[in-house]
Amino acid sequence: MAVLVVKRSIMHRYQSIGQAIEEAAPGDMIEIRDGIYEESLDIGKRLTLYGVGNVTIKGGVFIRYQTHVDMRNLRFRQGQGLYVKGDVQLENCIIEEQLIRTQIMVSYGSLLMKNCAVLATPLNHFGLRVANGSSVILVDTTFEHHVKAQVIAQNCELTLANCMLLEGKKHGIFAIRHVKMTLEDCEIHGHEKAQLIAASSEISMTNCLVHQGQGVGVQLFDSTTFRMDGCEIKEHLDSNMVVHRSELMVSDSIFSDGQGHGVFLGEKTEAKFYDCQFSRHVKAQVFIENSKVELRKCQVRNGMAVGVTIVDEADVSMVECQIQNHQQFHIIVDASGLQLQQSTIQFGQSGGIYGNDHAKIMMQHTIIRELTSHHVYINNARLFTQHCTFEQMIGNGITCIDAIFEVANSYFKDGQESPYAMIWSDQSMGRIEHCTVDGAARPFLALSNKSLMEMRHTDISTVKAPAVVQENSQLFIQGHVHCASWQKDTASKVTRIEGMSLNREMKELLKHDIKKII
Repeated sequence: MAVLVVKRSIMHRYQSIGQAIEEAAPGDMIEIRDGIYEESLDIGKRLTLYGVGNVTIKGGVFIRYQTHVDMRNLRFRQGQGLYVKGDVQLENCIIEEQLIRTQIMVSYGSLLMKNCAVLATPLNHFGLRVANGSSVILVDTTFEHHVKAQVIAQNCELTLANCMLLEGKKHGIFAIRHVKMTLEDCEIHGHEKAQLIAASSEISMTNCLVHQGQGVGVQLFDSTTFRMDGCEIKEHLDSNMVVHRSELMVSDSIFSDGQGHGVFLGEKTEAKFYDCQFSRHVKAQVFIENSKVELRKCQVRNGMAVGVTIVDEADVSMVECQIQNHQQFHIIVDASGLQLQQSTIQFGQSGGIYGNDHAKIMMQHTIIRELTSHHVYINNARLFTQHCTFEQMIGNGITCIDAIFEVANSYFKDGQESPYAMIWSDQSMGRIEHCTVDGAARPFLALSNKSLMEMRHTDISTVKAPAVVQENSQLFIQGHVHCASWQKDTASKVTRIEGMSLNREMKELLKHDIKKII
């Protein structure tokens, strides 16, 4: 293995890099001394090129198919770009201001870049383009100011570790399709459109920061699989993350301070979030549309609108979550399903949960407290609660309009003095059973507009009034311990069913659709 020295001096045999490449044998090393070399390089043999001092190459670089080349300590400036079809390693290099749109092109080849920088002028649309089954690894490398995308990839494998993609005019990374990409300890910052966009690809992102973009932070669609752990996505002028028709798994990550949504999930996306935080978004912090989503041990707090919005036949499960401090309802469920378990909703400037348009809400071991408005408000929807706690109520605890509901084994406590009932049913059908009610200067139950209710084994002896029944409503009670009279109008009925045989009409009423739905 020989070392060929290139220097612009009449005292040296090799005054051009091209001359040294032509005469070098495979495996040789070419040492390039100080200077500016205005020439293009066509390399078709295994070589190592390294610079000593300040070495600038002004010209195109072409690495031929199945050729291994190592290049170190070189600056490529104002040339025709680097075109890689072979196997190339760049270390401590700068690629800048190339006179074509794509500064580095890898096609049918492989590239390893370590401690490099790729810097653009307005002429440079792309910093790195990877395609056609290529494999690229970027380590400690920076891309800046490209017009369309700092990195664009298609049908390839791409790994970025401890890299920075900064202030591009459009995208940071654009993975078009069939891209398998891994990002670790990277920063993507300041792009005018989606900072990372992927379609029909497989992406894994760990310990990355995506922030301060003028568009969306991360945008995924068309069957992309995306896994993210320990990342932070924040401070975008649009939503921090938008996902359509894709699969998403996120853990230990933070979404914050966006002018749009924290996360928007739509068009049959399947997503799981574990131990994540969503905070300080202008729109709904989590917006779920026609998708299946699970949130576990997540915190959704301090939003300027809704905490979680669930619409259009979405199916959502929330387990051990904390939802607090929103200016509108903490959770809105419209024509969708929500299962809420072992969670807490608290400290809101409006209500807790709003269900509408045939929504189905199931709550277990959940606490709702200290809200300015309704704890739960459902309209033309279904509600089922088990072992829940409703406390520090100002307005109605549970409001049901044209709804079906069951409240079982639940606890009502610290209801402030109010004309509002803890549970209000309007043109609804429901059951309350085995509940406990603390003392409160307000009615426990209000029925209106042909409501039908069964209340079983619920102690309401400490409330101001057990129930107000009016407007052709019917209440069947069993096992209560209140000795005061029930308040009702002449068109309504309050019937005690303990110790008596029910007639056929009562039996039909009490086995109505609640049984079927439950």
